[in-house]
Amino acid sequence: MGKLLQILGSNIRRLRKRLNLTQEELASRVKRHPTYISGIERGVRNITINVLEDISNALEVEPTEIIQVERSQLEKDLNCSKHDIIKAIEAGFRAQVDVKGKLAELFLSRYLNDLEHDDVIESYTWHDEDKLPDFSIKYKGSDFTLECKNVRSGEEMKKEDGYRVEVQKTRNSKDGSNSRSYGIGEFDLLAACLFNQINEWIYLFAASIKLARKRGDDTLLATMQPVSIKPGSTWRSSLEEAIRDIHDET
Repeated sequence: MGKLLQILGSNIRRLRKRLNLTQEELASRVKRHPTYISGIERGVRNITINVLEDISNALEVEPTEIIQVERSQLEKDLNCSKHDIIKAIEAGFRAQVDVKGKLAELFLSRYLNDLEHDDVIESYTWHDEDKLPDFSIKYKGSDFTLECKNVRSGEEMKKEDGYRVEVQKTRNSKDGSNSRSYGIGEFDLLAACLFNQINEWIYLFAASIKLARKRGDDTLLATMQPVSIKPGSTWRSSLEEAIRDIHDET
């Protein structure tokens, strides 16, 4: 209990200083004596649920932020709470799109981890660098690259036979060339995350050599790709099936 009280007190002190409040000012807000607040912050005074609620209201945070045992590295780096981070994301459409993209990669990494554990693939690496694929995979001694994209949201992107996924890079090339389009062979496999349409982190996989080409330039992949859910289409329910499609084509 002593250690938990110290953590709670340290959190209250940090949050109080973030608002530039003195102990006396915080005490006034929660209608307690300053020595009581001092004792809480030093971890030598117990705290009731009512006091916890009063202090969290005074500090403009959720009670869970006061009692959390350990802050994430991101919270430390940004010097704010996870609740602040979530509020910032909720306030920005572009931020939510970016987060969904990274979540799609996160849940795909867990899928790959399960495949590795079950010896379906030998290993995988999750990249987060420009000019590198989202994932590198080793399967039966061969190396494959895998890109992960979310299918587009909205009813206009939902078709009877499936959905649509936008396949292009997030940045243009520094030399001004048409670099947002993927060239044939820039990656081997594409994972289309269906979350935007079905609210679940489920994927369909396709070999890139079977994807549609850009009209007028068959050296590039089409920006908008149909994602068919019909059996026997380009899209597979498992990564291993999509890898076998590569071998069949070559």
